[in-house]
Amino acid sequence: MDFSWAGIQQSVKTFWNRLSSPQKVITVFAPLMVAVALISLITWAGRPQYVAILTKLSDTEAGEITTKLKDLKADYQLADNGSTIMVPQQLAADLRIQLASAGLPAQSKFSFDSLDTMRLGETDADRKLRYVLGLQNELENTMKTLNGVQDARVHIVMPEKSLFVDSQQPATSAVTLKLVPGTKLSNDQVRAIANLLSGSVEGLQPENVTIVDTGGNVLSDVLGKSGDPNSLTGTQYQLQQTVEEDTRKSVQSMLDRVLGTGTTVVRISAALDFNQVKRVIQTNGPGAVLSEQTSTETSTNGTTTGGTPGLDPNGVPTYPTTSTGVNSTSTKTSATTNYQVDTTQEEQVVSPGAVKRLSVSVLADEDTINQNQLDQIKTIVASAAGVDETRGDQIQVAAMPFNKTALQQETLAMEKAQEKQQFVTYIEIGAAVLFGLLLIMMLLRSRSKKGRAEKMLGMNGSQPVSLAAAELLMNQQIAEEEAKLKIAQKKTKTVEELQKQKTKESVELYSRNNPDEVARLMKTWLSEER
Repeated sequence: MDFSWAGIQQSVKTFWNRLSSPQKVITVFAPLMVAVALISLITWAGRPQYVAILTKLSDTEAGEITTKLKDLKADYQLADNGSTIMVPQQLAADLRIQLASAGLPAQSKFSFDSLDTMRLGETDADRKLRYVLGLQNELENTMKTLNGVQDARVHIVMPEKSLFVDSQQPATSAVTLKLVPGTKLSNDQVRAIANLLSGSVEGLQPENVTIVDTGGNVLSDVLGKSGDPNSLTGTQYQLQQTVEEDTRKSVQSMLDRVLGTGTTVVRISAALDFNQVKRVIQTNGPGAVLSEQTSTETSTNGTTTGGTPGLDPNGVPTYPTTSTGVNSTSTKTSATTNYQVDTTQEEQVVSPGAVKRLSVSVLADEDTINQNQLDQIKTIVASAAGVDETRGDQIQVAAMPFNKTALQQETLAMEKAQEKQQFVTYIEIGAAVLFGLLLIMMLLRSRSKKGRAEKMLGMNGSQPVSLAAAELLMNQQIAEEEAKLKIAQKKTKTVEELQKQKTKESVELYSRNNPDEVARLMKTWLSEER
Protein backbone atom coordinates (compact mmCIF):
# COMPACT_ATOMS: atom_id res chain seq x y z
CA MET A 1 0.00 0.00 0.00
CA ASP A 2 1.31 3.44 -0.96
CA PHE A 3 1.62 5.60 2.18
CA SER A 4 2.74 8.71 0.35
CA TRP A 5 0.60 11.84 0.36
CA ALA A 6 -0.42 11.30 -3.26
CA GLY A 7 -1.23 7.67 -2.53
CA ILE A 8 -3.35 8.59 0.46
CA GLN A 9 -5.22 11.20 -1.58
CA GLN A 10 -5.82 8.68 -4.31
CA SER A 11 -7.09 6.08 -1.82
CA VAL A 12 -9.46 8.59 -0.24
CA LYS A 13 -10.71 9.71 -3.63
CA THR A 14 -11.25 6.12 -4.69
CA PHE A 15 -13.13 5.30 -1.51
CA TRP A 16 -15.30 8.41 -1.89
CA ASN A 17 -16.20 7.62 -5.52
CA ARG A 18 -17.29 4.13 -4.57
CA LEU A 19 -19.87 5.45 -2.06
CA SER A 20 -23.49 6.12 -2.97
CA SER A 21 -25.17 9.44 -2.21
CA PRO A 22 -26.79 8.29 1.08
CA GLN A 23 -23.51 6.76 2.15
CA LYS A 24 -21.68 10.03 1.41
CA VAL A 25 -24.21 11.98 3.51
CA ILE A 26 -23.88 9.56 6.41
CA THR A 27 -20.09 9.57 6.13
CA VAL A 28 -20.00 13.37 6.38
CA PHE A 29 -22.68 14.07 9.00
CA ALA A 30 -22.21 11.10 11.32
CA PRO A 31 -18.69 12.09 12.44
CA LEU A 32 -19.84 15.70 12.80
CA MET A 33 -22.72 14.70 15.07
CA VAL A 34 -20.49 12.44 17.12
CA ALA A 35 -17.95 15.25 17.45
CA VAL A 36 -20.65 17.74 18.51
CA ALA A 37 -22.00 15.27 21.07
CA LEU A 38 -18.53 14.63 22.47
CA ILE A 39 -17.73 18.35 22.65
CA SER A 40 -21.07 19.07 24.39
CA LEU A 41 -20.49 16.23 26.85
CA ILE A 42 -16.97 17.41 27.62
CA THR A 43 -18.16 21.02 28.02
CA TRP A 44 -21.04 19.99 30.31
CA ALA A 45 -18.78 17.74 32.40
CA GLY A 46 -16.18 20.47 32.75
CA ARG A 47 -18.70 23.17 33.69
CA PRO A 48 -18.59 24.04 37.41
CA GLN A 49 -21.59 23.14 39.53
CA TYR A 50 -23.12 26.14 41.31
CA VAL A 51 -24.64 25.98 44.81
CA ALA A 52 -26.51 28.62 46.80
CA ILE A 53 -24.61 30.18 49.69
CA LEU A 54 -27.10 32.94 50.58
CA THR A 55 -30.88 33.07 50.01
CA LYS A 56 -33.79 35.45 50.61
CA LEU A 57 -31.60 38.53 50.41
CA SER A 58 -32.89 42.05 50.05
CA ASP A 59 -31.76 44.20 47.14
CA THR A 60 -29.37 46.14 49.37
CA GLU A 61 -27.80 43.02 50.84
CA ALA A 62 -27.46 41.39 47.42
CA GLY A 63 -25.76 44.53 46.05
CA GLU A 64 -23.24 44.63 48.89
CA ILE A 65 -22.42 40.93 48.55
CA THR A 66 -22.00 41.01 44.76
CA THR A 67 -19.70 44.03 45.10
CA LYS A 68 -17.57 42.09 47.55
CA LEU A 69 -17.50 39.04 45.25
CA LYS A 70 -16.36 41.25 42.37
CA ASP A 71 -13.55 42.58 44.57
CA LEU A 72 -12.57 38.99 45.34
CA LYS A 73 -12.74 38.22 41.58
CA ALA A 74 -15.00 35.28 42.36
CA ASP A 75 -17.40 33.77 39.86
CA TYR A 76 -21.05 33.92 40.91
CA GLN A 77 -24.59 33.71 39.58
CA LEU A 78 -27.88 35.32 40.69
CA ALA A 79 -31.13 33.38 41.04
CA ASP A 80 -34.69 34.02 42.31
CA ASN A 81 -34.77 37.57 40.95
CA GLY A 82 -31.46 38.44 42.62
CA SER A 83 -32.39 37.23 46.12
CA THR A 84 -30.18 34.10 45.90
CA ILE A 85 -26.43 34.10 45.23
CA MET A 86 -24.81 30.97 43.81
CA VAL A 87 -21.09 30.22 43.52
CA PRO A 88 -19.05 27.22 42.27
CA GLN A 89 -19.32 24.31 44.66
CA GLN A 90 -15.58 23.97 45.23
CA LEU A 91 -15.39 27.66 46.29
CA ALA A 92 -18.58 27.83 48.36
CA ALA A 93 -17.04 27.20 51.79
CA ASP A 94 -14.15 29.59 51.26
CA LEU A 95 -16.34 32.41 49.91
CA ARG A 96 -18.87 31.99 52.72
CA ILE A 97 -16.08 32.42 55.30
CA GLN A 98 -14.65 35.46 53.51
CA LEU A 99 -18.08 37.11 53.33
CA ALA A 100 -18.70 36.40 57.01
CA SER A 101 -15.32 37.91 57.87
CA ALA A 102 -16.33 41.05 55.98
CA GLY A 103 -19.59 41.25 57.96
CA LEU A 104 -21.82 40.28 55.07
CA PRO A 105 -24.71 40.03 54.92
CA ALA A 106 -24.99 42.93 57.34
CA GLN A 107 -27.58 42.26 60.04
CA SER A 108 -29.61 44.89 61.85
CA LYS A 109 -27.73 46.59 64.64
CA PHE A 110 -30.81 46.24 66.84
CA SER A 111 -30.85 42.66 68.09
CA PHE A 112 -31.24 40.83 71.37
CA ASP A 113 -27.48 40.37 71.51
CA SER A 114 -27.02 44.12 72.06
CA LEU A 115 -29.23 44.00 75.17
CA ASP A 116 -26.61 42.01 77.07
CA THR A 117 -24.49 45.11 77.57
CA MET A 118 -25.32 48.31 79.40
CA ARG A 119 -24.61 51.66 77.76
CA LEU A 120 -23.39 54.68 79.66
CA GLY A 121 -26.20 57.19 80.18
CA GLU A 122 -28.89 54.83 78.87
CA THR A 123 -32.37 55.32 80.31
CA ASP A 124 -35.19 52.82 80.69
CA ALA A 125 -36.91 54.35 77.67
CA ASP A 126 -33.78 53.83 75.54
CA ARG A 127 -33.49 50.24 76.68
CA LYS A 128 -37.17 49.63 75.93
CA LEU A 129 -36.71 51.10 72.46
CA ARG A 130 -33.76 48.80 71.82
CA TYR A 131 -35.86 45.88 73.03
CA VAL A 132 -38.68 46.71 70.59
CA LEU A 133 -36.26 47.14 67.68
CA GLY A 134 -34.52 43.88 68.51
CA LEU A 135 -37.89 42.10 68.77
CA GLN A 136 -38.87 43.46 65.37
CA ASN A 137 -35.65 42.19 63.84
CA GLU A 138 -36.06 38.72 65.36
CA LEU A 139 -39.65 38.46 64.17
CA GLU A 140 -38.58 39.50 60.66
CA ASN A 141 -35.94 36.73 60.60
CA THR A 142 -38.52 34.23 61.83
CA MET A 143 -41.05 35.15 59.15
CA LYS A 144 -38.43 34.80 56.42
CA THR A 145 -38.25 31.10 57.26
CA LEU A 146 -41.93 30.60 56.37
CA ASN A 147 -42.74 28.95 53.05
CA GLY A 148 -43.69 31.51 50.41
CA VAL A 149 -42.25 34.52 52.31
CA GLN A 150 -39.24 36.10 50.62
CA ASP A 151 -38.82 39.11 52.90
CA ALA A 152 -40.67 40.67 55.84
CA ARG A 153 -40.83 43.95 57.74
CA VAL A 154 -42.42 44.20 61.22
CA HIS A 155 -43.45 47.34 63.11
CA ILE A 156 -44.61 47.14 66.72
CA VAL A 157 -46.34 49.86 68.73
CA MET A 158 -46.30 49.31 72.52
CA PRO A 159 -48.10 52.18 74.35
CA GLU A 160 -47.02 53.33 77.81
CA LYS A 161 -48.81 51.62 80.65
CA SER A 162 -51.58 53.67 82.25
CA LEU A 163 -52.79 53.72 85.85
CA PHE A 164 -56.39 53.47 84.63
CA VAL A 165 -57.52 50.34 82.84
CA ASP A 166 -60.09 52.17 80.73
CA SER A 167 -57.49 54.54 79.30
CA GLN A 168 -54.91 51.80 78.53
CA GLN A 169 -54.25 51.59 74.78
CA PRO A 170 -53.72 48.12 73.27
CA ALA A 171 -50.51 47.12 71.52
CA THR A 172 -50.65 47.03 67.72
CA SER A 173 -48.45 45.67 64.96
CA ALA A 174 -48.10 46.06 61.20
CA VAL A 175 -46.43 43.49 58.94
CA THR A 176 -45.37 43.88 55.31
CA LEU A 177 -44.61 40.65 53.45
CA LYS A 178 -42.75 40.19 50.17
CA LEU A 179 -44.01 36.91 48.82
CA VAL A 180 -42.30 34.56 46.40
CA PRO A 181 -43.63 35.28 42.86
CA GLY A 182 -46.67 33.14 42.16
CA THR A 183 -47.29 32.41 45.85
CA LYS A 184 -50.50 33.22 47.75
CA LEU A 185 -50.85 32.77 51.49
CA SER A 186 -53.85 30.84 52.74
CA ASN A 187 -56.15 32.10 55.49
CA ASP A 188 -54.63 29.62 57.92
CA GLN A 189 -51.14 30.96 57.20
CA VAL A 190 -52.29 34.57 57.77
CA ARG A 191 -53.86 33.57 61.09
CA ALA A 192 -50.66 31.72 62.01
CA ILE A 193 -48.60 34.89 61.44
CA ALA A 194 -51.02 36.91 63.57
CA ASN A 195 -50.86 34.32 66.36
CA LEU A 196 -47.05 34.31 66.13
CA LEU A 197 -46.97 38.06 66.68
CA SER A 198 -49.55 38.01 69.48
CA GLY A 199 -47.56 35.30 71.24
CA SER A 200 -44.32 37.28 70.96
CA VAL A 201 -45.54 40.75 71.94
CA GLU A 202 -47.02 41.43 75.36
CA GLY A 203 -50.61 42.66 75.22
CA LEU A 204 -50.95 42.19 71.44
CA GLN A 205 -54.18 40.55 70.28
CA PRO A 206 -54.46 38.84 66.85
CA GLU A 207 -57.22 41.22 65.77
CA ASN A 208 -54.83 44.16 66.31
CA VAL A 209 -52.35 42.85 63.71
CA THR A 210 -52.42 44.32 60.20
CA ILE A 211 -50.79 42.18 57.50
CA VAL A 212 -50.27 43.42 53.93
CA ASP A 213 -48.11 42.32 51.00
CA THR A 214 -45.92 44.39 48.72
CA GLY A 215 -48.73 44.48 46.16
CA GLY A 216 -50.90 46.53 48.53
CA ASN A 217 -53.29 43.67 49.32
CA VAL A 218 -54.63 43.49 52.87
CA LEU A 219 -54.25 39.89 54.05
CA SER A 220 -55.47 40.34 57.63
CA ASP A 221 -59.16 40.85 56.73
CA VAL A 222 -59.75 37.20 57.64
CA LEU A 223 -58.89 37.98 61.28
CA GLY A 224 -62.24 39.74 61.81
CA LYS A 225 -60.90 42.68 63.78
CA SER A 226 -63.53 45.20 62.67
CA GLY A 227 -65.30 47.11 65.39
CA ASP A 228 -68.67 46.72 63.68
CA PRO A 229 -70.78 44.32 65.76
CA ASN A 230 -72.48 43.11 62.60
CA SER A 231 -69.18 42.22 60.92
CA LEU A 232 -68.06 38.62 60.65
CA THR A 233 -65.32 37.15 62.73
CA GLY A 234 -62.56 35.08 61.17
CA THR A 235 -64.35 31.78 61.86
CA GLN A 236 -67.69 33.08 60.59
CA TYR A 237 -66.11 34.48 57.44
CA GLN A 238 -64.37 31.16 56.80
CA LEU A 239 -67.64 29.27 57.30
CA GLN A 240 -69.41 31.59 54.86
CA GLN A 241 -66.66 31.10 52.28
CA THR A 242 -66.84 27.32 52.75
CA VAL A 243 -70.61 27.28 52.14
CA GLU A 244 -70.28 29.47 49.04
CA GLU A 245 -67.34 27.52 47.59
CA ASP A 246 -68.89 24.10 48.20
CA THR A 247 -72.13 25.16 46.55
CA ARG A 248 -70.28 26.73 43.62
CA LYS A 249 -68.15 23.61 43.03
CA SER A 250 -71.25 21.40 43.11
CA VAL A 251 -73.09 23.50 40.51
CA GLN A 252 -69.98 24.16 38.37
CA SER A 253 -69.03 20.46 38.15
CA MET A 254 -72.56 19.59 37.06
CA LEU A 255 -72.59 22.24 34.31
CA ASP A 256 -69.10 21.28 33.12
CA ARG A 257 -70.19 17.67 32.64
CA VAL A 258 -73.17 18.77 30.54
CA LEU A 259 -71.98 21.85 28.61
CA GLY A 260 -68.23 21.39 28.71
CA THR A 261 -65.42 23.05 30.64
CA GLY A 262 -65.09 26.80 30.23
CA THR A 263 -68.59 27.41 28.87
CA THR A 264 -70.19 28.55 32.14
CA VAL A 265 -69.26 30.67 35.17
CA VAL A 266 -70.98 30.16 38.53
CA ARG A 267 -70.94 32.56 41.49
CA ILE A 268 -72.62 31.99 44.87
CA SER A 269 -73.36 34.56 47.58
CA ALA A 270 -74.63 33.20 50.88
CA ALA A 271 -75.88 35.06 53.97
CA LEU A 272 -75.68 32.92 57.09
CA ASP A 273 -77.56 33.32 60.36
CA PHE A 274 -75.01 33.28 63.19
CA ASN A 275 -77.55 33.97 65.96
CA GLN A 276 -77.92 31.16 68.48
CA VAL A 277 -81.66 30.57 69.11
CA LYS A 278 -83.05 28.81 72.18
CA ARG A 279 -86.67 27.61 72.03
CA VAL A 280 -88.73 26.31 75.01
CA ILE A 281 -91.94 24.39 74.21
CA GLN A 282 -94.45 23.62 77.07
CA THR A 283 -97.36 21.18 76.56
CA ASN A 284 -100.23 20.62 79.10
CA GLY A 285 -101.87 17.19 79.29
CA PRO A 286 -105.15 15.93 80.82
CA GLY A 287 -103.64 15.66 84.35
CA ALA A 288 -103.71 13.07 87.16
CA VAL A 289 -105.31 12.84 90.71
CA LEU A 290 -103.01 14.50 93.20
CA SER A 291 -105.24 14.14 96.43
CA GLU A 292 -108.84 13.05 97.33
CA GLN A 293 -110.88 13.84 100.55
CA THR A 294 -114.35 12.36 101.61
CA SER A 295 -116.42 13.33 104.76
CA THR A 296 -119.87 11.91 106.15
CA GLU A 297 -122.06 13.53 108.97
CA THR A 298 -125.16 11.83 110.72
CA SER A 299 -127.44 13.29 113.58
CA THR A 300 -130.59 11.94 115.53
CA ASN A 301 -133.16 14.04 117.69
CA GLY A 302 -136.06 12.71 120.32
CA THR A 303 -138.15 13.41 123.65
CA THR A 304 -137.89 11.18 126.86
CA THR A 305 -139.59 10.99 130.28
CA GLY A 306 -137.88 9.63 133.48
CA GLY A 307 -139.06 7.25 136.39
CA THR A 308 -138.49 7.29 140.17
CA PRO A 309 -134.83 7.16 141.02
CA GLY A 310 -133.58 4.60 143.58
CA LEU A 311 -130.68 2.44 144.69
CA ASP A 312 -129.70 -1.00 143.52
CA PRO A 313 -128.52 -3.68 145.93
CA ASN A 314 -125.08 -2.49 145.69
CA GLY A 315 -126.03 0.99 146.68
CA VAL A 316 -125.68 2.51 143.26
CA PRO A 317 -128.36 5.08 142.43
CA THR A 318 -130.60 4.27 139.45
CA TYR A 319 -132.81 6.45 137.26
CA PRO A 320 -135.42 4.52 135.37
CA THR A 321 -136.62 6.15 132.11
CA THR A 322 -139.59 5.83 129.86
CA SER A 323 -139.43 7.06 126.25
CA THR A 324 -142.24 9.18 124.99
CA GLY A 325 -142.50 11.66 122.11
CA VAL A 326 -141.04 11.78 118.45
CA ASN A 327 -137.37 11.01 117.18
CA SER A 328 -135.55 12.80 114.07
CA THR A 329 -132.38 11.69 112.04
CA SER A 330 -130.16 13.70 109.42
CA THR A 331 -127.13 12.56 107.22
CA LYS A 332 -124.53 14.78 105.32
CA THR A 333 -121.82 13.48 102.90
CA SER A 334 -119.05 15.59 101.04
CA ALA A 335 -116.08 14.56 98.74
CA THR A 336 -113.07 16.69 97.47
CA THR A 337 -110.65 15.56 94.65
CA ASN A 338 -107.49 17.55 93.61
CA TYR A 339 -105.92 17.03 90.08
CA GLN A 340 -102.27 17.84 88.91
CA VAL A 341 -102.09 19.14 85.30
CA ASP A 342 -99.52 17.23 83.05
CA THR A 343 -96.87 19.68 81.67
CA THR A 344 -94.22 18.71 79.00
CA GLN A 345 -91.38 21.25 78.52
CA GLU A 346 -89.05 20.86 75.47
CA GLU A 347 -85.94 23.04 75.02
CA GLN A 348 -84.34 23.40 71.55
CA VAL A 349 -81.04 25.17 70.79
CA VAL A 350 -80.53 26.12 67.13
CA SER A 351 -76.80 26.29 66.28
CA PRO A 352 -75.60 29.33 64.30
CA GLY A 353 -74.56 29.02 60.67
CA ALA A 354 -77.85 28.23 58.96
CA VAL A 355 -78.36 29.68 55.47
CA LYS A 356 -80.52 32.78 55.75
CA ARG A 357 -80.43 33.86 52.11
CA LEU A 358 -78.77 32.49 48.96
CA SER A 359 -78.02 34.22 45.66
CA VAL A 360 -76.93 32.21 42.61
CA SER A 361 -75.62 33.68 39.34
CA VAL A 362 -74.84 31.60 36.26
CA LEU A 363 -73.29 33.11 33.12
CA ALA A 364 -73.14 30.91 30.00
CA ASP A 365 -71.47 31.35 26.62
CA GLU A 366 -74.14 32.26 24.11
CA ASP A 367 -72.26 30.42 21.35
CA THR A 368 -72.95 27.06 23.03
CA ILE A 369 -76.44 27.56 24.53
CA ASN A 370 -79.95 28.66 23.56
CA GLN A 371 -82.91 30.12 25.43
CA ASN A 372 -84.59 26.76 26.06
CA GLN A 373 -81.42 25.48 27.65
CA LEU A 374 -81.22 28.60 29.84
CA ASP A 375 -84.65 27.86 31.31
CA GLN A 376 -83.67 24.26 31.98
CA ILE A 377 -80.39 25.33 33.56
CA LYS A 378 -82.20 27.77 35.85
CA THR A 379 -84.52 25.02 37.11
CA ILE A 380 -81.76 22.45 37.59
CA VAL A 381 -79.33 24.87 39.27
CA ALA A 382 -82.04 26.12 41.64
CA SER A 383 -82.69 22.57 42.74
CA ALA A 384 -79.00 21.66 43.05
CA ALA A 385 -78.10 24.80 45.05
CA GLY A 386 -81.13 24.56 47.35
CA VAL A 387 -82.73 27.85 46.32
CA ASP A 388 -85.83 28.65 48.43
CA GLU A 389 -87.80 31.63 47.13
CA THR A 390 -89.89 31.80 50.31
CA ARG A 391 -86.86 32.96 52.31
CA GLY A 392 -85.80 35.49 49.64
CA ASP A 393 -83.31 33.42 47.60
CA GLN A 394 -82.53 34.62 44.09
CA ILE A 395 -81.16 32.92 40.96
CA GLN A 396 -80.11 34.58 37.72
CA VAL A 397 -79.07 32.76 34.53
CA ALA A 398 -77.91 34.70 31.45
CA ALA A 399 -76.06 34.06 28.19
CA MET A 400 -73.36 36.40 26.90
CA PRO A 401 -70.43 36.08 24.48
CA PHE A 402 -67.24 35.02 26.26
CA ASN A 403 -63.88 36.65 25.61
CA LYS A 404 -61.78 33.73 24.39
CA THR A 405 -58.57 35.68 23.73
CA ALA A 406 -56.78 34.38 26.81
CA LEU A 407 -58.01 30.85 26.15
CA GLN A 408 -56.85 31.01 22.54
CA GLN A 409 -53.44 32.33 23.57
CA GLU A 410 -53.12 29.58 26.14
CA THR A 411 -54.15 26.96 23.60
CA LEU A 412 -51.70 28.37 21.04
CA ALA A 413 -48.91 28.36 23.62
CA MET A 414 -49.69 24.75 24.49
CA GLU A 415 -49.70 23.79 20.82
CA LYS A 416 -46.34 25.50 20.27
CA ALA A 417 -44.90 23.77 23.29
CA GLN A 418 -46.23 20.46 22.02
CA GLU A 419 -44.78 21.08 18.56
CA LYS A 420 -41.44 22.00 20.09
CA GLN A 421 -41.43 18.88 22.19
CA GLN A 422 -42.41 16.83 19.15
CA PHE A 423 -39.59 18.42 17.13
CA VAL A 424 -37.10 17.59 19.87
CA THR A 425 -38.43 14.04 19.91
CA TYR A 426 -37.98 13.76 16.14
CA ILE A 427 -34.41 15.05 16.45
CA GLU A 428 -33.65 12.49 19.12
CA ILE A 429 -35.17 9.71 17.03
CA GLY A 430 -33.25 10.89 13.94
CA ALA A 431 -29.99 11.01 15.87
CA ALA A 432 -30.60 7.53 17.20
CA VAL A 433 -31.42 6.21 13.72
CA LEU A 434 -28.38 7.94 12.23
CA PHE A 435 -26.15 6.52 14.92
CA GLY A 436 -27.61 3.08 14.26
CA LEU A 437 -27.01 3.41 10.51
CA LEU A 438 -23.44 4.47 11.19
CA LEU A 439 -22.86 1.39 13.29
CA ILE A 440 -24.45 -0.83 10.64
CA MET A 441 -22.33 0.78 7.91
CA MET A 442 -19.16 0.29 9.93
CA LEU A 443 -20.12 -3.32 10.61
CA LEU A 444 -20.86 -4.01 6.94
CA ARG A 445 -17.64 -2.35 5.88
CA SER A 446 -15.71 -4.43 8.36
CA ARG A 447 -17.35 -7.61 7.12
CA SER A 448 -16.75 -6.63 3.49
CA LYS A 449 -13.08 -6.00 4.16
CA LYS A 450 -12.81 -9.27 6.02
CA GLY A 451 -14.53 -11.12 3.17
CA ARG A 452 -12.16 -9.69 0.60
CA ALA A 453 -9.21 -10.63 2.75
CA GLU A 454 -10.54 -14.17 3.07
CA LYS A 455 -11.08 -14.24 -0.68
CA MET A 456 -7.51 -13.14 -1.29
CA LEU A 457 -6.32 -15.81 1.07
CA GLY A 458 -8.38 -18.41 -0.76
CA MET A 459 -6.95 -17.37 -4.16
CA ASN A 460 -3.50 -18.49 -3.01
CA GLY A 461 -4.59 -22.06 -2.37
CA SER A 462 -3.23 -23.70 0.69
CA GLN A 463 -0.21 -21.39 0.97
CA PRO A 464 -0.21 -19.43 4.26
CA VAL A 465 -0.59 -15.72 3.60
CA SER A 466 -0.32 -13.02 6.25
CA LEU A 467 -2.92 -10.34 6.78
CA ALA A 468 -0.57 -7.69 5.39
CA ALA A 469 -0.11 -9.73 2.24
CA ALA A 470 -3.83 -10.17 1.94
CA GLU A 471 -4.32 -6.43 2.27
CA LEU A 472 -1.66 -5.85 -0.39
CA LEU A 473 -3.40 -8.26 -2.76
CA MET A 474 -6.74 -6.56 -2.07
CA ASN A 475 -5.25 -3.14 -2.86
CA GLN A 476 -3.78 -4.48 -6.05
CA GLN A 477 -7.15 -5.82 -7.04
CA ILE A 478 -8.74 -2.45 -6.32
CA ALA A 479 -6.05 -0.72 -8.47
CA GLU A 480 -6.72 -3.17 -11.33
CA GLU A 481 -10.42 -2.52 -11.10
CA GLU A 482 -9.78 1.24 -11.21
CA ALA A 483 -7.54 0.85 -14.27
CA LYS A 484 -10.21 -1.18 -16.00
CA LEU A 485 -12.74 1.54 -15.10
CA LYS A 486 -10.53 4.20 -16.69
CA ILE A 487 -10.12 2.13 -19.86
CA ALA A 488 -13.85 1.64 -20.04
CA GLN A 489 -14.36 5.38 -19.61
CA LYS A 490 -11.92 6.07 -22.49
CA LYS A 491 -13.73 3.64 -24.74
CA THR A 492 -17.07 5.15 -23.91
CA LYS A 493 -17.14 8.33 -26.01
CA THR A 494 -19.85 10.31 -27.65
CA VAL A 495 -20.75 10.11 -31.35
CA GLU A 496 -19.25 13.53 -32.00
CA GLU A 497 -15.89 12.52 -30.55
CA LEU A 498 -15.87 9.34 -32.68
CA GLN A 499 -16.61 11.38 -35.81
CA LYS A 500 -13.76 13.80 -35.05
CA GLN A 501 -11.42 10.90 -34.42
CA LYS A 502 -12.40 9.28 -37.70
CA THR A 503 -11.90 12.53 -39.65
CA LYS A 504 -8.48 13.04 -38.08
CA GLU A 505 -7.38 9.56 -39.02
CA SER A 506 -8.55 10.06 -42.63
CA VAL A 507 -6.59 13.34 -42.92
CA GLU A 508 -3.44 11.70 -41.55
CA LEU A 509 -3.77 8.81 -43.98
CA TYR A 510 -4.25 11.18 -46.98
CA SER A 511 -1.20 13.24 -45.91
CA ARG A 512 1.03 10.18 -45.77
CA ASN A 513 -0.12 8.95 -49.21
CA ASN A 514 -0.04 12.39 -51.03
CA PRO A 515 2.70 14.58 -49.49
CA ASP A 516 3.17 16.76 -52.58
CA GLU A 517 -0.50 17.59 -52.84
CA VAL A 518 -0.65 18.45 -49.16
CA ALA A 519 2.41 20.77 -49.50
CA ARG A 520 0.87 22.60 -52.47
CA LEU A 521 -2.38 23.00 -50.54
CA MET A 522 -0.56 24.47 -47.54
CA LYS A 523 1.25 27.03 -49.73
CA THR A 524 -2.06 28.08 -51.28
CA TRP A 525 -3.58 28.67 -47.75
CA LEU A 526 -0.57 30.69 -46.65
CA SER A 527 -0.68 32.91 -49.76
CA GLU A 528 -4.41 33.55 -49.25
CA GLU A 529 -3.86 34.62 -45.64
CA ARG A 530 -1.24 37.20 -46.74
